[in-house]
Amino acid sequence: MDNLTVSAIVIAILLIIVVFVLMKQKADADRKISRMTQQFTLVMNNDKAIARCKRIHDKYPNLCAGIDFILKVKGDDVEIDEWNTDQPRPD
Repeated sequence: MDNLTVSAIVIAILLIIVVFVLMKQKADADRKISRMTQQFTLVMNNDKAIARCKRIHDKYPNLCAGIDFILKVKGDDVEIDEWNTDQPRPD
């Protein structure tokens, strides 16, 4: 093989890798947006979720529901389902 063919193959492989990385980033962004939308809907329609979010936000003002933590309804209460931060998890 000559240098031009090798260069073309390397460039093609690099382009394929870039496309896959971009697709993964988009999928991750879509997943985050979906989680944030779900959390926003929960908080806007549930007084206990509003209160829980407010308590978390008062203690950790930089955290965002849907990214740093996930709330879920359990029976008549709302609890933290996931805690995705290094901060201590509140009760």
